Amino acid sequence: MLSPICFPENPYHRLVKDYKLVSESLNDPVADARQAASLFADEFRALEGMRRAEPQLFELLHFLLATPDGSGDQLALGMERIFRFLGGAIPTKPRALELCQEVLARWGCASVSANDPLVATSSQRHALAYALAWLRVAGSNSVLPPWVRHTHPATGEIIRRLREVPCTSETCTYCQRVHDARVQLRVFFGWNDFRSTPANARGTSLQCDIVEAGLRGESMLAILPTGGGKSLCFQLPALVRNYRRGVLTIVISPLQALMKDQVDGLVRRTGTPFAAALSGLLTPLERGDVLRRVCLGEVAVLYVSPEQLRNRSFRKAIAQQEIGCWVFDEAHCLSKWGHDFRPDYLYAGRFIREFSHEQGVNVPPVACFTATAKRDVKEEILAYFKTQTGLDLVLYEGGVERQNLRFEVQTVTGYSKFEQVHHLLSERLAEGCAIVFRATRSDTEFTAEYLREKGGRVERFHAGLTPPEKKRVQDEFLAGNVQVICATNALGMGIDKDDVRLVIHMDTPGSLENYLQEAGRAGRDGRMADCVLLFEEADCERQFRMGAFSQLTRRDIAQILRGLRKNAKGEEQKVVITTGEILRDEDVDTNINAEDRDADTKVRAAIAWLERANFIQRDENVSEVFQARLLVKDLTEAAEENADFTAEFSMARFGRSGEAALHFLAHGKAVTTH
Repeated sequence: MLSPICFPENPYHRLVKDYKLVSESLNDPVADARQAASLFADEFRALEGMRRAEPQLFELLHFLLATPDGSGDQLALGMERIFRFLGGAIPTKPRALELCQEVLARWGCASVSANDPLVATSSQRHALAYALAWLRVAGSNSVLPPWVRHTHPATGEIIRRLREVPCTSETCTYCQRVHDARVQLRVFFGWNDFRSTPANARGTSLQCDIVEAGLRGESMLAILPTGGGKSLCFQLPALVRNYRRGVLTIVISPLQALMKDQVDGLVRRTGTPFAAALSGLLTPLERGDVLRRVCLGEVAVLYVSPEQLRNRSFRKAIAQQEIGCWVFDEAHCLSKWGHDFRPDYLYAGRFIREFSHEQGVNVPPVACFTATAKRDVKEEILAYFKTQTGLDLVLYEGGVERQNLRFEVQTVTGYSKFEQVHHLLSERLAEGCAIVFRATRSDTEFTAEYLREKGGRVERFHAGLTPPEKKRVQDEFLAGNVQVICATNALGMGIDKDDVRLVIHMDTPGSLENYLQEAGRAGRDGRMADCVLLFEEADCERQFRMGAFSQLTRRDIAQILRGLRKNAKGEEQKVVITTGEILRDEDVDTNINAEDRDADTKVRAAIAWLERANFIQRDENVSEVFQARLLVKDLTEAAEENADFTAEFSMARFGRSGEAALHFLAHGKAVTTH
């Protein structure tokens, strides 16, 4: 009970038993007693420090925690002993309400009054005490413990009323400052105003409208052109929400490169360390550090791929936080990719609904952002969230046009593409950098090698690179050490570099949406830039072939369903299986080659279609780590205990090879037998 009061930055409420090397180790009651004594000593020191530094708050907490509901209130009696031991004297109720009014006005809206109902019962007094303790550190790395939110729900309501609901008083400095979008833009980003284009129907900034809607907690679908400031539209409200209430904003993002770029850019522009990403670019230690920071409230904006929603460690970490908003960056992927090779996108709505139910809260706002969404895609996104979460998304449309981009199509044939690319780079890249898009990984490698031989500072980027190599290439390109990067569409939405002066497509993209996204990497500083498509008629046929190669047939899907049914266990018919196990099953006859690098994607897509047809329901991914402990202290003891039985059995079954096995067990060495 005392930990959230004394340590609001790290409000643990269990003993940290650091003498246990693994969780299965036996408890030591004496060590536990020492740990408890040490924890109480730390809490006493924290309260003593509060008494000296913030005597008014100490006096108010004395009233809130030590005022009994009746004569048998042993908890209040215990708290009274603690505060009296520290030299406190419990104030009267009028004095406590006076102190409360002063503290509330210091940390939130001045119109919120401290009245009798606020302190009428011990439950309400405790909720107010926890709210005040959190407010001491609001805006930094802090978190309201889940057990406090669940046991004392009034705590969150007090904080929300105090800091989330703006008043109209011109004398309330808190509301005038924190609920003003332009003031917060200067606070976090150092900019004086929002982009003037695209404009709304009144001719003012649409970007400002979207940010203000985010600050109000409105669900939305916003369509802005590439380079139109989409990221700021959800980053600024996320930072303000975290400052006001300590809540976490989770951004579902499609690409690792995009996540890293967004996090690095946000940290660089704001000077705050409150952004992080969970992606395959992280080592296990780095991933563990991000999850730890999330649990401790040190992250305001968390970028994740849709696949993370099926990860148990992710779900466990965010359960420690209150979610302020779910953001879908590049939201057109929800429609375009969710039906194709990223089916976990379509799991997101169900996850949000079920996770909110588990937390016992209403579904938080959902904000979707994209630069490319045709009418059918927009309608699908709006209908999807209405069906899955019950939310109505308000539509903000700013168009897709970019006045600073020159689009050009040049007809080429065969190997002349390479010469033309080199010519374009030599002729038009006097400054800045360029991106050359290719359709396949092998083409990307070949093109980069060709341009390097011509003397350029060239790198390549595609999904086949290792995470460290991807990170190195991206960092060098962003730092300006690489002038030209050859990439597949794995980079198409993943780079926010201001000085890209030229984007070349050596192959026809798979869709108009893809082309707009990839070409939109150019000219993000607002200056003129060129986008050149090298067209060859055979490229279209190549795209059709690539589409056919990735196609799933009805028979493939039916065979995968057969394999799942065969492996179902128990009354609930649960299946825990890998894609490789499905494809290796002799009774599952598909056209999917298990050695194909796209095999896993095809199986997951088939499972997603089966789920949409209500044949199955796919839940979280399952991975287990088993801790093992030897039953003997060393190999010598193992050999002695097993010698009689093993010797007889091994010699009977295996002859001389049994002696070799015994020798290895006893001495840890292998011997040669014939």
